[in-house]
Amino acid sequence: MRRLAAVLVLAAVLLPACSAERERPEGIVERWLVALNQGSAGRPQAYASDELSQEVLPRWEDLDPGELDVIEVGRARVDANDLGADVPFRVERLDGTTLERVARIERLDGAPDWRVERLLPPDPALLLPSEGGPAIGVAEPAWWVGAVAVALGFVLVSAGLMALVRRRTTRPA
Repeated sequence: MRRLAAVLVLAAVLLPACSAERERPEGIVERWLVALNQGSAGRPQAYASDELSQEVLPRWEDLDPGELDVIEVGRARVDANDLGADVPFRVERLDGTTLERVARIERLDGAPDWRVERLLPPDPALLLPSEGGPAIGVAEPAWWVGAVAVALGFVLVSAGLMALVRRRTTRPA
């Protein structure tokens, strides 16, 4: 029984490392904007050049955190070769100005990490969620059914293990 428990724990720890899932382009743009919003504490250079960061939030490194009142990122349009993507975004600064652009992100030299390479004007085909565009985190019904099935499986395995442990501890010696 202890071996089975050890194998299950090991599998639970190692299985996420087997994931081939790559970073979502929308997540890169969102993290870049959040890093900009952190002012001097942020690290937007991990996602984009200083020139692009200055275009979105001038003098970001001298500002206090929270200069961006609203950050909205839409769903990306990924290139067929999966080496580039266009991600729409909108930010509202505390001074009331709004900037709406499309971030062009690319994987340079076949690297696995995305990087914001340039800003493009808004594209009418790439709508933000507030404009009626699709939300980033929308899950299809099949994913919900799968999640419920997995949760139910965990409950049944847990109940079985507890019943097994209870039987072993209640036996007379």
